[in-house]
Amino acid sequence: MGNIQDPDYETVSAECAHCGALCVFNRIDDIGEPGPYAGRYVECFECREQFWISGDIINPAYQLLVFTARERFATKRYMQCVAILAQAWELFFSLFAYSNYLYRPYVESSELDDRDELFERLSSQLYDATRQFTFYPLRNVLINAILKRVHPPMLQESEAAISGIVDENFRVYPKKADIERFPDEKRRNLLKQLQELKIARLRNEVVHQHAYRPRRGDVEECLTEEIEILYRAKSLLSVNTLDEWWTAWRRRTGRPFWSL
Repeated sequence: MGNIQDPDYETVSAECAHCGALCVFNRIDDIGEPGPYAGRYVECFECREQFWISGDIINPAYQLLVFTARERFATKRYMQCVAILAQAWELFFSLFAYSNYLYRPYVESSELDDRDELFERLSSQLYDATRQFTFYPLRNVLINAILKRVHPPMLQESEAAISGIVDENFRVYPKKADIERFPDEKRRNLLKQLQELKIARLRNEVVHQHAYRPRRGDVEECLTEEIEILYRAKSLLSVNTLDEWWTAWRRRTGRPFWSL
């Protein structure tokens, strides 16, 4: 049996139980699906024997990228760190959309007969509405949804809410005056901080034609202070994966999953 070592967004590593070789598996090319893996057989690259791996982590994708960015920072690969951090933010903003428009309403609609079919249809609708969005449009969807208090409580309300992303142009920059008028002080301050993030500008300087080499201080601010903003947003705005919403629902209701 091989316990998974150094899992990240793209790979997992494990020592072969037969020959002891350390194998690095690409989650897609070598295993075939992204995981997380509760346990499965893989083939050793050296001896070609199959062995069992287990012990993968279940963190959301954006967290895995933050972990990887920290590794790149430690080895002074600041350009890579910046690119990965910006991608982590995009995944976080995308998770907000799915958490807000789909995951919470899906869990709360547990008594709905056609819930799974409706979820699949709405998931495709949300994907189509946001598939071309990059950092700024995804961030703007979050801010506009908070400002306009778009939080569908049940799946039946999600369809119109998702349509509003396009129909009401949620991808555009919200007006600063609208943020200033938002009554909840904690959320208002958070939205201001999200508007002022430096990571997107720094990523553009790094990855485009001039291939800017950032200094440690520039990157450290994005990796520490701005990532603290990300985790504050997760908590304050309830940005959860579907599994996290199910866990919260089970704790609140006292009902096991299999009772549905």
